[in-house]
Amino acid sequence: MNKRAEALEQALNKNGDSLVLKSEKTIQQVDIFNKDYMKTFNINGNEAKIDLSLIPEGRFIVQARLGKKRIVMYLKIHETLENNATKTELATLDETDISSVEIEEAKLSETIASVEESSKKPVSYWVVYESVGGSGSYKTMSLERKDDVAKMISKNKLEINTKIGKNNKLVVYEVYNISKFMRKQLRNPNYFSSSKSKFFNVEPYYTSSNHKDSTQ
Repeated sequence: MNKRAEALEQALNKNGDSLVLKSEKTIQQVDIFNKDYMKTFNINGNEAKIDLSLIPEGRFIVQARLGKKRIVMYLKIHETLENNATKTELATLDETDISSVEIEEAKLSETIASVEESSKKPVSYWVVYESVGGSGSYKTMSLERKDDVAKMISKNKLEINTKIGKNNKLVVYEVYNISKFMRKQLRNPNYFSSSKSKFFNVEPYYTSSNHKDSTQ
């Protein structure tokens, strides 16, 4: 039994499309990742409900940060034969299995290296989005493809020039080496703010503040 996991209540909701987390300690951040996908949710609270409907099918490591502790879970999302419905399974890793997460992180570079070049050509994009509204705010960080980034930028250019979305923020960085970037980002949530790096362009590819209409 994983003793560290006792500090965090974890379950799927009735429909299986959300991950519900509760803890007496502050849940700072939740990372959901595998060898070619990563999404980060900033929580900074005692409860969280994470929408899984936009997470692609596959097997993922879920890592919740509570201070210096990391609670690790295993998430599987797959399609069932019945009505082509999506089924989600969640399990907490035993103490003996936690080392496999370290191995998973270490293998990221080996797994993806074959499809990456050492040249400064972006292979993916790191997207930081913050929604600030009267009903509350939230922040997400994720790796995205070029086509999806283009849609996000188009949407952001429109929303920041409206009364409701004027304070929303979108920052996009070009990533040159996905595996090494992910390893460093998982260990340091603020890695994307580094002043220099060989694995991503520290100068944003896009930032909201440069595209606001000065007349608004």
